[in-house]
Amino acid sequence: MSYFFTKQKGFTIVEILIVIILCAIIAMAALGLYLASDKVFKKMKATSDVLEEMRSAMATLDFVFSRWGVGVPCKNNNCTIGSSITPCDATYPPSDPLCVKCNSGDLNSGCSDIEFYANLYGYGFVVNVNGTQADLISCRLSTDKGDNYYYIWQGEKVVNYNGTGSPPIYKLSELIPDNQDCIKNYTGSPNAKSSASVIQANNATSTYTLQPGDIIIRVPHKVKLYVDSNDNGYWLYLEKTDMATYENSTTKVAKVKDLDSFKVYYAQGHTLKLEIEFQSQSKPEKVLKIERYFAR
Repeated sequence: MSYFFTKQKGFTIVEILIVIILCAIIAMAALGLYLASDKVFKKMKATSDVLEEMRSAMATLDFVFSRWGVGVPCKNNNCTIGSSITPCDATYPPSDPLCVKCNSGDLNSGCSDIEFYANLYGYGFVVNVNGTQADLISCRLSTDKGDNYYYIWQGEKVVNYNGTGSPPIYKLSELIPDNQDCIKNYTGSPNAKSSASVIQANNATSTYTLQPGDIIIRVPHKVKLYVDSNDNGYWLYLEKTDMATYENSTTKVAKVKDLDSFKVYYAQGHTLKLEIEFQSQSKPEKVLKIERYFAR
């Protein structure tokens, strides 16, 4: 038994110290790597946040400005489109569908609150009419309660508009299928059918029979872009007013640096220049300034 115990060997103090030192070195290296990666992550997160803020906002702005002036009727059914951007009339419809109203500042030195008219929803074309049925190319035409408000166009004129007041608004009926996508599902032939008879929205006894070549365009919205503050800083807002029902809604577009972070300038012709300073929501000192031109 004595012989057995004398043959057992453990770690020496030197060996234990070496192991402790090595473990400490590894732990310090791992901690340093963690701290470095955490620092990089926080830095990249702020950059990622502001880039995501910018991408989302620019997608929204690209869309509304691409629809600027589309499907907008003109006063007296006679459009006067000048060579440059003109202020919108005090009443709807405007004389120039590509008009812009500046509510704060001016387009030469920078406007921070602008309004214009744009078609933001569906439109379509009448291809053929067979008795009581119309064959359509539908690009998101919809008979949903909140969407079923359309102008019927023949060329550059709105039908049954005698030049006083606002153009007549019509509602589609028996639309099949509803809200059809003309880009994803369009094959070159009519993709929807509806009743050829459309009813005037504010006068159920007044109807119009669709004709081949008619253009059906959702009544436009008045678009307003401006910056305002709340408890969480400054935000670019998009306000939409439906010119069919005059209902409006407001949504946040993006977080911006301050009240002067959104400016719109007149460039030339029907071109606007936008300057926006986006701000990271996770790290306010991280700011990204963007310039973008929109032309019609």
